[in-house]
Amino acid sequence: MMINDLLDIRAKNTKLIINALRFQTMLTKKEIADLSSLSFATVSNLSNDLKAMNIFVEAKLEEKRVGRNPNILTLNQTQFLAVALDLQLENTLGFAIVNLQDKILYQKSFDISDLKTPAEIVQFAKKIFDEFVASYPEDDLHFIGIGAAVPAVFDATDGKLALSAVPVYENAPLKTLLSETFSMTVYVDNIANICALSAYIKQQDLENIVCMDISQGVGVGVIANGHLLRGKNGYATEVAHVPIGDPKLQCPYCGCYGCIETELSLSGMMRYFSDIPEDLPLLERWKRFAEKVSEENEKTEQILCRIGSLMGQLATILINMFDPEIFYISGYIVDIFDKLKPYFDKETKARCNMLLNKGLKIETLWPQSLSNEQVYKGLSDALYELWYPIV
Repeated sequence: MMINDLLDIRAKNTKLIINALRFQTMLTKKEIADLSSLSFATVSNLSNDLKAMNIFVEAKLEEKRVGRNPNILTLNQTQFLAVALDLQLENTLGFAIVNLQDKILYQKSFDISDLKTPAEIVQFAKKIFDEFVASYPEDDLHFIGIGAAVPAVFDATDGKLALSAVPVYENAPLKTLLSETFSMTVYVDNIANICALSAYIKQQDLENIVCMDISQGVGVGVIANGHLLRGKNGYATEVAHVPIGDPKLQCPYCGCYGCIETELSLSGMMRYFSDIPEDLPLLERWKRFAEKVSEENEKTEQILCRIGSLMGQLATILINMFDPEIFYISGYIVDIFDKLKPYFDKETKARCNMLLNKGLKIETLWPQSLSNEQVYKGLSDALYELWYPIV
């Protein structure tokens, strides 16, 4: 947030106070002042405003202390919520409601194969949202915004999605559709950016992070010196069409040959097994692929070597370009990464050994069994960063 005047300073200080309580059960004003490095008077005044808005709830400290017991403050986490949409996979809508402490209150996946346009998908999401709100008629719910994780680039120049791994979202004005339908703050981004941003928010002692996500497509999110890289139009760190893949394979999206996403996307990897029925849902096909590469035979070893080596080559490009403190791998690829790791490590150790010796860490961001939850929490974190209740 740019600090331009006293109102901006007040908004920033308010956010610092909320930050102190976001993942704490209860704090006194004095403890908040210590954590936020603000004066007690500032904390007291702004906390009173937050209580009036019902964002903070105040109670007496039950613990007996010498002298007067101070009041404690807690965050009203049940009434201030974020809506999160996971649109990464074709024909699937993930929907969740997340509170300010990143606790998922509602989560469900829906088959949307009968929906043909982004507008229909957004209207379907609105129907789910309305049903959720209607199920809490007695609660005064406030929504800080709606976020959507997409397998595409959000083009900042025209507000549309581009280079989408799911064709239905190509050129879709998704942010506008969501804004007009939900009438709240909207955040749309690719999953790799969301993962990188969420990792940074959770551990701000790290200012240089690279996240490589391999799912329906291949995406990269980069935090450099504490800032998410986007570029002039939003295409910074777009790697799907980096030509280090098989030069004989034509990319179905750009028409060129050798694009990395043609090999490393879920559908690209599954082409190695022609006996996996293409009419099955994508995640069922991926499950069968993961089972097949668990079999120990010469064909499987060659496949794992190819995929792991390609991942390693892409990782070395990114590591050498951005010099991160930590390199994360996320997405469905995590399901089989333990089998790919020897080939991945061979590439990174050969090409990035100096940086590895200087403390670079390479880790999987989370197991895929928790991936959907982390996407929702990442969207909630991104919306929280945009939320300034006092301006």
